[in-house]
Amino acid sequence: MFIKKTFRKKLFCRSVIFFVFLFAQLILAANQNTNFFEKKIRPVLSENCYECHSAKSKELKAGLLLDRKAGWERGGKNGSVIIPGEPAKSILMNALRYDNHDLQMPPSGKLSESVLANFEKWISMGAHDPRDSPLEEVFAVGGLKAKSLELGRKFWAFKPIKPPPLPDVQKREWIKDEIDSFILRGLENKKVQPATKAAPLILLRRLFFDLTGLPPSPQDIEDFQESLSKESIEVLVDSLLESPRFGERWGRHWLDVARYADTTGGGRNNPFPNAHRYRDYVINSYNKDKPFDQFIMEQIAGDLMSSSSDEEYNEKLTGTGFLALGPHNYELQDKELLRMEVVDEQLTAVGKAFMGLTMDCARCHDHPFDPIPIQDYYSIAGIFRSTNSLVPGNVAGFHERELKDQFGEERKQYQQTLASLEKRLKDSVGLLKSLGGYESKSNSRSLDPLAVEGIVVDDLETIKKGKWLSSSHTPGYVGSGYHHDDNTGKGNKSITYKAKIKKGGEYDVQVSYTDNPNRSKKTPITVMHADGEQKIYIDQTKPPSILDTFTSVGLFRFEGGERNVVQITTEGTEGHVIADAVRLVAIEEKDIASNFSGKAKETKHDLVVQKKLEEAKKNVEKIKRKIEVHKKSQPTKVAKVMSVLEQEKAGNWHIHLRGEIRNLGPVVQRGFLQVAMPRGTSSVAKIPKGESGRLQLAEWIASTDNPLPARVYANRVWHHLFGRGIVSSTDNFGEMGSRPTHPALLDYLACYLIENNWSTKSLIRKIVLSNTYQMSTHAFDIAAKLDPENNLFCRQNRKRLEAEAIGDAMLLAGGQISANHPALEKKRFSFQKLNRNKLSELFEVFDYPNPGLVSGKRNTSSVPTQALFMMNNEFVMKQARLVSEIIEKQKVHDPNSKIRLAFLKCLGRLPNEEEMKASILFLEKKSQKVNLEGLVHSLFACLDFRYLN
Repeated sequence: MFIKKTFRKKLFCRSVIFFVFLFAQLILAANQNTNFFEKKIRPVLSENCYECHSAKSKELKAGLLLDRKAGWERGGKNGSVIIPGEPAKSILMNALRYDNHDLQMPPSGKLSESVLANFEKWISMGAHDPRDSPLEEVFAVGGLKAKSLELGRKFWAFKPIKPPPLPDVQKREWIKDEIDSFILRGLENKKVQPATKAAPLILLRRLFFDLTGLPPSPQDIEDFQESLSKESIEVLVDSLLESPRFGERWGRHWLDVARYADTTGGGRNNPFPNAHRYRDYVINSYNKDKPFDQFIMEQIAGDLMSSSSDEEYNEKLTGTGFLALGPHNYELQDKELLRMEVVDEQLTAVGKAFMGLTMDCARCHDHPFDPIPIQDYYSIAGIFRSTNSLVPGNVAGFHERELKDQFGEERKQYQQTLASLEKRLKDSVGLLKSLGGYESKSNSRSLDPLAVEGIVVDDLETIKKGKWLSSSHTPGYVGSGYHHDDNTGKGNKSITYKAKIKKGGEYDVQVSYTDNPNRSKKTPITVMHADGEQKIYIDQTKPPSILDTFTSVGLFRFEGGERNVVQITTEGTEGHVIADAVRLVAIEEKDIASNFSGKAKETKHDLVVQKKLEEAKKNVEKIKRKIEVHKKSQPTKVAKVMSVLEQEKAGNWHIHLRGEIRNLGPVVQRGFLQVAMPRGTSSVAKIPKGESGRLQLAEWIASTDNPLPARVYANRVWHHLFGRGIVSSTDNFGEMGSRPTHPALLDYLACYLIENNWSTKSLIRKIVLSNTYQMSTHAFDIAAKLDPENNLFCRQNRKRLEAEAIGDAMLLAGGQISANHPALEKKRFSFQKLNRNKLSELFEVFDYPNPGLVSGKRNTSSVPTQALFMMNNEFVMKQARLVSEIIEKQKVHDPNSKIRLAFLKCLGRLPNEEEMKASILFLEKKSQKVNLEGLVHSLFACLDFRYLN
């Protein structure tokens, strides 16, 4: 036993000695490697490389940092430059040895062989580099550096969502559902009582406006009062959620977030002709209760998602209009800057809309407040740079993509037939032109001298005396043009035509000219024939009779040989004298017999040509008519939607140092926000080659592993139902945003949303059936004192109606729209075209948000212009008149009944005693018809009309 113990001690001691020795050797080796680097490598890098490849470089070349280990490990635009242990495969060694003509470093001259040998040895030994400065500090411009991931993950918004336990409360009888438990716990902690339940008609009006954006009609009010019960509230909520008006209301909320508009904004403010299809897509998505995670994906990458039908494909493609709707300066001439501006706008919109993050703050440096390093910004920017969002041009454009429909094959056949007809027309026009006919906008035509029968002498081959001008202004000439005397120098100008006559005999002499009212009516033509000379006069204001080009001046005999045959002079003329071509056509005996008048008409050849010409003209007209008929049968034009495409060359991208587009830093791989990824998972996206990564980005954002979207969206829903969110900064869940007043409740709502298939309607139903939602806006005195801002939600908030709801309420009261009439739905203000540069007066006055920005929360102002608008605006006065006319048509003669009906239509309630007395006095002052309109107008102008209790 003693021997065994002694042996164990000896073995232990020997092991300790061995490991101590080994550790000492490792330390010695590390020290030797460090010494080698410090003496042989760092000085060379500092002297020859840092000017272009360090954090202090004025312009970082190739995105490569050589002043720290992390720099060469990450590499530059060509990837990592050092492969430890393999100098032959290291780009740095190839560059230092000048092996590549296009990559030689340093550019000032090749280093000595001894230095190169040191670098080769260093890399062979494993490229030990003690410079452990992190890469991130290079991009911490102005001292800004993002929080560490570890610290960032402790922030409430980035913590994983977990179902919270239900809190214990004392007043359990008040609890209607889980939401009430969370609210009541906060109230009891502060010893505050919840407000009483809202009066039935107030709750009715609240539900109608919150769920449909429209007030209840007098009939709705009557039906509700007759069946007032807990069950009737649930039935009402379900019916409102199923109403098409629900999608119009809640779709409008999302369109604020999607920065929807129908124009580009900016200087040109060009229209988005198909933006309305995205608007309708949003409305339909809410009406169909599309799962919100799917809604997210379709708006980021709907065009890349699989579809089982054309209808599904169209819907998903339309969703990508979200990325195309941004306000861009399309006329910007720096196209690279424009491209990056579009990328930044898309990234900003996606970050705020779906995750409540101000990611754009990391474009120039690390985010100053949130755990978003600049690398994360450009990892996502690389995805949007790999997305084709712009149509190139001096003024760039946006992409519009075709939807699929049942007319696709019919449209294809139509285009094929049209192309065939247009080709036939082109061929027929070509034949017509070759025959001397014409077919063009100017009705111009010319004859080729070589294609005309007979001996043709063009005006270019003549002997000219005096100043003649060439022209091709008036159509109908031979060759390339004609000459004219410019109506000057009369009597001093002539043109003589010389012809080569191979065989003597009888010839028909014809001259060509272009007719016009300003021509000479008596142009002298002298024919120099074998029997002497003869002068003939022609009227050049009249069109030529032969081939629409030539006029015959008679039959004459000529000897063979080269001789002068015709002369045109300006003697005694008034108007322009035209000299074009002359032709001589041989006359056979039989032709002379048939043309005994002494003047030949068209030759047989001419007659054949003329016949072909007429046939060609008829054929052209026939094909034209066929094209016109065919165009009348054109199928429905293919619908288009605003969208984006995949970039042909997709890939990773550089960090822009200080946000400058031409100051390129290291390349970063495309991926996602590190802080929002589960621990232990990579933020680098697995993107197939040639793809942008949008689909992977959409899948990550919509994933339940991402803690942000469900929280952000649940908070948006709460905000629209209570007038403020659990997080009041609806678009900013970061450090500079507000903290949640009830974090456990927010997580409960987020979990409920996910568990119920991301159903918006289920979440809304859950909230509006709670006692918390149905409370009065009047708090108990102690609650009002302890919680003046209503952070505890001890009462419901009084909400000012949005501009659209104010306008729609007047339209509904005036009978211009109907809650149940589909044909009238698009008269709602939700469907009004939005001009980014000029909003309607109603929208301007009642705080419509900037349609160029993500706006999950509207401002609510109370200014004199609102009262003035309601008093003096023509639209308001017109609706007041229409409401009064509707009341008059009810055949209600009792003033009290008219007043009650006016209050019901305008305010959704009956007047109290004081209001009734004041209204009766008002009607008694003048005629009831005039003052009824005034009464309605005053109800529109009162605060109760535009506020929701």
